[in-house]
Amino acid sequence: MTDFLAGIPGPLAVVAVVALLFAESGLLIGVFLPGSGAVLAFGWLAGHGVVDVWVAAVSAFAATASGCQHGYFRGRRDGLLRRQLVQRLGEQRLARVESALDGRAEVTVAASQCFAVVRTLVPRLAGRAEMTHLRFTVCNVPVAAAWATTLVLLGAWSGAAYERVQTIVGFMGLPLLGIAALIVLAAWWIRRRKQLRQLR
Repeated sequence: MTDFLAGIPGPLAVVAVVALLFAESGLLIGVFLPGSGAVLAFGWLAGHGVVDVWVAAVSAFAATASGCQHGYFRGRRDGLLRRQLVQRLGEQRLARVESALDGRAEVTVAASQCFAVVRTLVPRLAGRAEMTHLRFTVCNVPVAAAWATTLVLLGAWSGAAYERVQTIVGFMGLPLLGIAALIVLAAWWIRRRKQLRQLR
């Protein structure tokens, strides 16, 4: 990934990564695309002065968050969604993802941002399950910001250890899951307070 991006100017690298991340989180072809690896490589380029670190972080966040929004709205209106997902995942794997959304939608949406494949599928399934747009956005956007910023900074600071960092990036899901849990807890607490006020 770094070899490919290093050969193009900074603005074109931004466009390439933004397009890739939008597709990875917003289109079904995204299940085959490298999301985390692309963000790490983008951070590596920022660390070498090809683009500013803040530009890389904001671009990566905006691309993946807007891709998730696109996936959510496609899930709301795409009648062929389930058949397409069954073809790509299989009935059993899809059933597991759907069951996670049943009663634990906030946690599933927040946690899905940290992991490949489900980052592509969960927004569509959330839209199909008629999760409200506000709930989806509150659970997805802050975690997308944390995910993109963390990986860009890791890539920028990795230097010669880039390849080693790339091999262990899967473990980044653990602290991000902690952040996701805090966001979900806050959303639940706010909703609970509103319900208690209405009962009074």
